[in-house]
Amino acid sequence: MIKRRAPRPWAGRSVPLSLSLSLFSVAVGLNRPSFAAAQTIKAAVVSTTLEAASRPQWPQDLGYQQNQLYPLILAASGCPFADVDISGVKVSLMLDSGTARGFVITTHAPSIPHLIEGRDEEFNADGSHRGESFRIRVETVSILGKTFRNVAGTLSDWRMSSSEPFNGTVGLEFFLDRRLTLDYRSLRVGVTASLLPEKLDPRYYLSLDLVEPPKSQGHILYTRARVNGREAIIYFDTGYNVSFIDPAFAEGLARIERPGKFKVFRERVPLELGGRTFILDELRESPIRRGDGFDRPVALVLGSDVLSRFIVTIDIRAMTIILALAL
Repeated sequence: MIKRRAPRPWAGRSVPLSLSLSLFSVAVGLNRPSFAAAQTIKAAVVSTTLEAASRPQWPQDLGYQQNQLYPLILAASGCPFADVDISGVKVSLMLDSGTARGFVITTHAPSIPHLIEGRDEEFNADGSHRGESFRIRVETVSILGKTFRNVAGTLSDWRMSSSEPFNGTVGLEFFLDRRLTLDYRSLRVGVTASLLPEKLDPRYYLSLDLVEPPKSQGHILYTRARVNGREAIIYFDTGYNVSFIDPAFAEGLARIERPGKFKVFRERVPLELGGRTFILDELRESPIRRGDGFDRPVALVLGSDVLSRFIVTIDIRAMTIILALAL
């Protein structure tokens, strides 16, 4: 439930995070259901035409230097986190490709000095109302080898997006001029400003063109695919710990029913990406509402349960995502 209070004239004042939250008792939203699933069942990639071999040499393949590799923290949910310094305060934040803009700090984070600049209504991708948040500004954000100054972000209540407390998220705006590679299995993340190599072994690396998202959604990840034999858009989101298929694409697929919030699961879901075929199991069936602006429907949301089976390279400059199996 959202508790509404009359606006107070705090914009522009420097208030420690812990104090500001006691002054504004408002539930706010991230639009991130990352840890919300009560069921622990995760989707799985059970077959693929990519070579089923690990790639411990991916830093060399992808042109990373040793000093461009950093530790990756994997939460119990399966979502990736990294250590971030915000105005001198060290905090672990989710590397969330679904955070549309900037960063988000939640009520669970340690006290961080910031300015409150305003108060906003938050909306889901389909335009429905989600809650309220505060626009904030911090002096510095240092993340994976680069420091940003005078950075705008969002202050929110973690309960709007998670069943378990977490500190917050950082999105792809911090990587507009850098590419990053997530290796969930070896717990490493690579970040570099250098361009992608011109040639990658197609037996191991699948390069996909990204689809420009609607402007209101910022820098998030869509690509074209065929799902269950139909042309579609799929959405990659490292901030989800589960994956979904829209009911409109589930016709004829094996169906399993279980008790819990998500009752219907689909098996043996064929996904064709860039000429390769993947078979996905344990996909939750749920309507996917990503808003207007696409020439095809969004059929799948692929979260970290599926993405963790790959080494994932995201290059916003090149509008490319590269997948390599990490078996």
